Parts: sequence; structure tokens; C-alpha cells
Amino acid sequence: MSLQYLIDKDAIEQVYVRYCEIVDAKTFDDMHEVFTEDATGDYTQALGPGVISPDRASLIASMHANLGPDSNCGATHHNVGNFRVRVDGDHAHAKVHYYAEHLGQGDYAGEQYSMWGQYEDDLVRTVDGWRVKARVYTCALSRGPTAVTSARVG
Repeated sequence: MSLQYLIDKDAIEQVYVRYCEIVDAKTFDDMHEVFTEDATGDYTQALGPGVISPDRASLIASMHANLGPDSNCGATHHNVGNFRVRVDGDHAHAKVHYYAEHLGQGDYAGEQYSMWGQYEDDLVRTVDGWRVKARVYTCALSRGPTAVTSARVG
């Protein structure tokens, strides 16, 4: 392992830590610190057929709708671990496990939705540091009503 690899690996791990901080603080507009502007996200396995985010703006809009103050989702707590990172120059591939807790609000007050899964990402080195360019999001296990992480209806 080279010193540069260790520096890059640490910087990439911090991107995931920052992602958790942003989601839990509900400061979704700060996702430019995590994703490239043209980042794509494939959420099909976890959220249903055809759930694709074509860019960072749509990802941020989805977070506001499904996790923001006008959603069924109150406080959250996201955790990451089991970092498997491969770096090749200015490109990297990472598989990272996550665990996330979501407390319901409004009609879902008192409910809790838990998820365990994996982010599988392609990252690129930018002038601002490492950023996720493509994400495949999978959920291995979940517990509770999925509607906790949905926009309010009506």
C-alpha cells in the first residue's frame, strides 16, 4: 500500500461520513460536497423499478421530498462501515455498507423504519476532492413501514 493510496482512501471514507452528516442534518443542498453535478443513482433494487436519479439536482429534490420537513420522516441517523475501496489514479470504486434509522412524523409519528444495505459507487477526483459520480444503492434488510421515508400525501 502506498502513502497516496492511504491518503485517497481516507479522503474517500470522509465523503461517506460527510454524506451521513448532511442527510442527518437535513442540509440536502450541501450534497455538492458528496456528488458530482452529473452523478447518477440507481435505486431500483431498494426502491422499485425505474427509480433512477439522473443527476445531483434530482437526488437533492428527492431527499427534500422524502426526508425533509414536509415528509413523513423526522429525525434520522445514518452510519457507514466496511469500506472496500479501490483507487486507480483519479478514479475509484467503493463498496460501503450502511445502516440507517428513520423516525416517523405526522401520520407516522412513533413509527421507525430501519435499513441495512450497500452503496456501490464510482468516484472521481475533482478540484474540490473526491466525489461520487455513479451510485448503485441496495437494501439487504429493512424493518418498519417504508412510508416513513416518503413524501406526505395530501
